[in-house]
Amino acid sequence: MKPIIPAILIGLLLLLQGCHSQPAPISPEAAATSALPPPITSPVTPAAPAAASPTGEDEVIATVRGDAITRKDLEPVLIEAYGLNVLLTLVQLDLVEQEAANQHLVVTPADVASERTITMQNLQRATQQMDASGQPTTQPETLSTQQQEQLLDQLLQQQHVSKAEFNVILEVNAYLRKIAGPKVNANLTDDAIRKQFNAMYGEKVVVHYIVCNNMSEVAEVRRALATGQSFEDVARLRSRDRQSAATGGELPPFTLADNRFPEEFKQLAFNLKVGEVSDPVQIHQFIYIIKLVDRIPPALARFEDYRDSVKKELYDNTVEAAMKAMRDRLGTMALESLRIRDPVLAEQWAQRIGSKNDQNQTDEQIRQELDKEHAQQLPARQAAAQPPATMPATAP
Repeated sequence: MKPIIPAILIGLLLLLQGCHSQPAPISPEAAATSALPPPITSPVTPAAPAAASPTGEDEVIATVRGDAITRKDLEPVLIEAYGLNVLLTLVQLDLVEQEAANQHLVVTPADVASERTITMQNLQRATQQMDASGQPTTQPETLSTQQQEQLLDQLLQQQHVSKAEFNVILEVNAYLRKIAGPKVNANLTDDAIRKQFNAMYGEKVVVHYIVCNNMSEVAEVRRALATGQSFEDVARLRSRDRQSAATGGELPPFTLADNRFPEEFKQLAFNLKVGEVSDPVQIHQFIYIIKLVDRIPPALARFEDYRDSVKKELYDNTVEAAMKAMRDRLGTMALESLRIRDPVLAEQWAQRIGSKNDQNQTDEQIRQELDKEHAQQLPARQAAAQPPATMPATAP
């Protein structure tokens, strides 16, 4: 059995780290499910420390050669080493319980057990092997209960998460799923299901793209496009990828499952309309501008034959996306409302926020630069707008 890759299941173990991450793009239907009420303003107070022993003395939890180790000895070490992550996990649970109560939803032990079953099924799917294009070459291995537990232990160890923390995370996920599920189900339209069918069964896109090193080069590309030069000619002259530049930035057709390209690049391409040019997007160290040239529909499957299975797949994926969006919202709520009274934890919290703020400032500077360039070029782009390219082919 091949070892599990931590990234495959990291979404199952997302801990509240005191600040929200940038959410991945999701459909409007999924985004609607993540709408939470305004952040609470009352401080979240940590639980009171354990009571002393009945005699009034500090509780002895162990002895060694006649010396006593007390709870008071142990607690500062535990708080400094593990306290902040555990506290933030409990804060996340508290916040999602508040939201469920606002919606008159109740999470039962059966819901938590169901969440654990989903987790173990995902662990089993993680054993499935993929080919170079991202398509499965094997079925998920049939794992015994003992093997599933071994995989879970491996994942928890790699992520430095205790079983006790994992059980709290399962409870948090059960609340998130309870909130998201009904709203996602109500928004599964036939158009959304058909789009998912196309992605699952091999719809391909044809794109041309331009690679830039910085915003100055992006501005030059935009000026050239605004003057009426074709995307392909601009790619030949200005793209930093000289190999694709020779063909006007053309890439071979690819599916959404093709793992030759970054996920952000594929999502951007599949969300464009035929003939549309994207805004610049930074992926790793380069900035990309994409034009969607054509869509090639699936050739070997009929939508009517797979509609029900596709609907379930879409439902599962959209619920997961909505759960992630809600986790991000919980992070924002914690940033705005959490008040930590323990000095050690308060200092760790301040350091974590400071580190995240530095990263956010860098991300915000990039975003503002992109927005500024976009605003400067928008009038010229509108004046030089071209009609869309030919409609998608009806056969591959």
